Amino acid sequence: MTKQEYLLELEKALRAAQAADVSDILDEYDEHFAMKMHDGYGEEEIAARLASPKDLAAQFGEIKPVSASPAWQKVMSMIGLVYASIWIWAILILLYAWVVALGAVAFASAAAGVFSALGLSATTSGGVVLMPEMPYICKLFIGIALLAFAALSAAGAEYCRLYVTQMVRVYMRWQRSVLGKSSISPPLPKHPVISPKKRRIMRRATLIALVVFVVAFIAGLGSMMLAAGSLEPWHVWHWFE
Repeated sequence: MTKQEYLLELEKALRAAQAADVSDILDEYDEHFAMKMHDGYGEEEIAARLASPKDLAAQFGEIKPVSASPAWQKVMSMIGLVYASIWIWAILILLYAWVVALGAVAFASAAAGVFSALGLSATTSGGVVLMPEMPYICKLFIGIALLAFAALSAAGAEYCRLYVTQMVRVYMRWQRSVLGKSSISPPLPKHPVISPKKRRIMRRATLIALVVFVVAFIAGLGSMMLAAGSLEPWHVWHWFE
C-alpha cells in the first residue's frame, strides 16, 4: 500500500468513525511518512509497520465517548501545564535568542569580511580603529577568512533554528497529549526532518566554508608575519597603542 492509498483509506475510515480533527490526524500521518521516507524506508514498508487504517480510525473514534475527567483533575493538569510551560518557554526563548545571536555574528562577519577584502580601513569619530592598517594582501586573506566564518555562523544558525523549532513542535505535541487532544498521534522524530537535497547543500557549504576559513586564516596570519618580519605583527604595526 502506497502513502496516498493509506492516507485515502485512513480518511474514509476516520470519517466513517466520526473522528474529530480528521485533517489534523491526516497531516500528522503524512508527516510520519515523510520523516520515515527521509530515513530510507519505502512507502509500502512504512504503511505495513503502521496499524491498518480501520484500526486507527476505530481508536480515534473511541476517544469521543470517554467520560470526562473530574473537574479537579483538569484544574490540576492545567496548573501543572502552565507551571511547566513557564520554564520550558523561557528555555526555548533563550535558544531562539542564541539563533538570533549567531545570525548577528554571521552578518557582522560578512560585513567585516567585505570591508577587509576591499582593502578599506575605518576609524570612528572617537578614534577607535575598526580595521587596522596592514598590507592589502593581508587584508584580502583576512577578509576571505571572515566571509567563510560568516558562512559557518549562518549554517550554525540555520541548524540551531531547525533543532529549536523541532523542540517546539515536540513540546506542542506533548502539550496536546496532556490536554487529551492528541492521544494516538504518530511519534515525532527527535531530529528535524531535512530533505536530502537541502542536507547535502548545507553539508557541502559548511565543509567548503570550514576549509576556506582555515586556509585563508593561516595564509592571512602568515602573510602578516612575513610583511612585518615578526611573529607578532600587531606589535610591529602598533595596533594596540
